[in-house]
Amino acid sequence: MLNKHPLRQDEGRQACHRALDRYHQEAGYRWLGRATSMLVLAGQAMLLHASLQRPTGWAMGVVCVPLALFLADLVNGLVHLWMDHNSRYGGWTGPLVAAFHLHHARLRYEEKPLWRVYVHESGFKLWLPPVILIFLLMDKWFTLPAPLLRVVALSAILSSVAELSHFLCHNRDGRLLRKLGRMGLLLDKARHLRHHREDNVSYAFLNGWSDPLIDRLASWGFKGYKQGTDRHVEGWTPPR
Repeated sequence: MLNKHPLRQDEGRQACHRALDRYHQEAGYRWLGRATSMLVLAGQAMLLHASLQRPTGWAMGVVCVPLALFLADLVNGLVHLWMDHNSRYGGWTGPLVAAFHLHHARLRYEEKPLWRVYVHESGFKLWLPPVILIFLLMDKWFTLPAPLLRVVALSAILSSVAELSHFLCHNRDGRLLRKLGRMGLLLDKARHLRHHREDNVSYAFLNGWSDPLIDRLASWGFKGYKQGTDRHVEGWTPPR
């Protein structure tokens, strides 16, 4: 479990609200998001450049794409699973955890151009710059196999594309998007709606390929969010 001593509902709500106030009042969190976005974008560009310098051949290149799609869907879904159950609102990371829980409190997000979604939402992926750095260093020191480097590069980019897919699922509709969702190339609205209407299911948010695996893991080790962290954000309003 995430917490050895889980907070009671009233304690959790109070702690979450204090953390949310900090997140919106302290400028350091805005600068952290911007810096993380820039690191993610730079790292993605560096990985892609290194990958393109080492051709994989067309057949292996084709194989790398679905592998990267599944890997990005799985990793981001597992992060989503972990964060949905995280109620550690103390310390400097607490406001980031609390802000994450706001995504369950609204079914439509603020409208913005898709490129801004890509850049802005990448700023919440604090785990991604260290992962990118590790693989860049491993490639420098050991020269990673070209297919592995290609999968890692595509997965890093698709981790940000997952935010676009999630945004489109909430804020856009249309025949093409519905078709891409049914094909499993983007997040299917009906699949993702389960995450908001039910409990402890459908955490993947790139295309949902990894949902069966993540749902099984969730059922083994997690209790769900409907009566937990979802209740913690109730009643909070942004400070003026």
